[in-house]
Amino acid sequence: MTDHPTVDTAEARARAAGVPVVEFDPECDPRFKADPLGAIAAGREIGDVFYSTAARGFWVVTSADLYKEVSQQATRFSARETFAHYRTPPPIFMKPPNLDPPEHGKVRKLITPFLSPHAVRGLEPSARASVAAIVDEVAEAGECDFMADVALRVPAEVFLEQMGLPLSRWREIVALRLLPGKLNASNDPGGLQYKAAVDSVFGMFREVVVERRQRPADDIPSFLITQSVDGVPLDDDDIVMLCYVLLGTSLGTTASTMTFLFQRLADDPPLRRRSTATPKAISALVDEALRVYPAIGLISRVVAEDMDFHGLDWRDGDRVLLLLAAANQDPALFEAPERFDPERSPNRHVGFGVGPHFCAGATLARMELQVLVEEWHRRITDYHVGDLSELTYELSVAVRMTTLPIAIDATLPRADPDGSTRAPASPVL
Repeated sequence: MTDHPTVDTAEARARAAGVPVVEFDPECDPRFKADPLGAIAAGREIGDVFYSTAARGFWVVTSADLYKEVSQQATRFSARETFAHYRTPPPIFMKPPNLDPPEHGKVRKLITPFLSPHAVRGLEPSARASVAAIVDEVAEAGECDFMADVALRVPAEVFLEQMGLPLSRWREIVALRLLPGKLNASNDPGGLQYKAAVDSVFGMFREVVVERRQRPADDIPSFLITQSVDGVPLDDDDIVMLCYVLLGTSLGTTASTMTFLFQRLADDPPLRRRSTATPKAISALVDEALRVYPAIGLISRVVAEDMDFHGLDWRDGDRVLLLLAAANQDPALFEAPERFDPERSPNRHVGFGVGPHFCAGATLARMELQVLVEEWHRRITDYHVGDLSELTYELSVAVRMTTLPIAIDATLPRADPDGSTRAPASPVL
C-alpha cells in the first residue's frame, strides 16, 4: 500500500487532468441544509467526475455508469470510510458496512436471514396490522406530524421488538439512533454528541446481550449469540455492532423516503388518486419514490490501489464521494429525470445501491412503503401539508426531513376485525 496522498497532490492531479475543481461541501454548505437532494443532484451540472477541495478533499462521481462501476469493484474501492466529505469523521467502524470482501460477505450473511424476502413476507401481516392501527389514530386525530407520528413509528413497530428492544421506548430509541445524522462539523465540532448518542444505543444492546446469554428469546440478539465467523463465536462487541447496524437499516432510511413521498402525494391530488388506485400502481409509485427520494444520498469509497480511472490519475488512499441521488437523475439513463413519474418504465434506479454493498434491507423497506401507502389510502382519501415554517433537513449520508405536518381532509369508515365498517367517531370532511 502506498502512502496516503495529500489533498494538494490529489487536487494537483485533478487540475492537471482538466477536471473541474470546486468547493463541493455537503457537510457545511447551507445549500445542502436547505435542499439536500437538490444540491446533491446539482452536482451533475459540474461534471461526471470532479474534485472537491472541501473538508479533506475528495473526488466526486455523479454519473450513473461511473457510480455503478465504482460500486461494483469492491476490491479496488474500499468501503472502510463512511464520511469522505467530513472534516473529522466520527470514530466508528461499522460491520458489515465498512468491511471489504471477503470479510464483508462473511459478516453480512449473519443478518441477511432477517431481511430476506421469505422473512419479510412473514413480517407483512403484523406490519399491516400495525400500520392500519397507526393510520386509524391519524384519521381520528385529523392531523399528524407525519415524520414523528407515522414514518418513524412504522418501521419501529415492525422491527424493534425483534431487536430485543421494548416497543414502549420507541421514541427514545429512534431519537438516539437518528441523532448522529444531525451532527457534523457545524454543530458538533468535537464529535462528543455523536459519540454519546452511539454509546447510548450500544449500551442498550449490551444490556440485551447480557440478558439473552442468560435467558435466550426468540429475537435477533439471541440468534447472533449462537453464530460464528470462520469458526470464531461472535463476542458481545460483534453482536452489539450488528444490532446497531440492523437498527439503522430498519429505521431512519425508510422513514425518510416515506416522508418525501407523502409530501409529494399531499401536494398533488391527481397524482395521488392515479398512483394509489391499485397495488400494482403503488408498487410503481414506490419505485419512483426510491429513485427521486433515496434515503442515502451520498456514499463514500476509498481508492485501494493506484489506477487510471478513465484517464484520471487516482492513487491508493484517495477519497471518493459517490452521489447516488445524482446518479438517479442521470439523463443518460432516465428521460426527463427531474420529473416524478410513477409510470416510468423501465425504472433502473440505484436507490438501494449496487454491488456487494447493495442495501440488505431493501426488501423490508419496499414492503413497509407498499403497506403504508396501501393502508393509508384505504382509510384517508384527502389530506394536505400544513405549516412548514419549522421544516429543516438533515444530511450526513442519509437525507431526512425533520417534520411534515399533515392535515386530514376526508376519511373512509374504519374496518372492524369482523370485516364490517363503521364511521369515524369524528368524521373529517
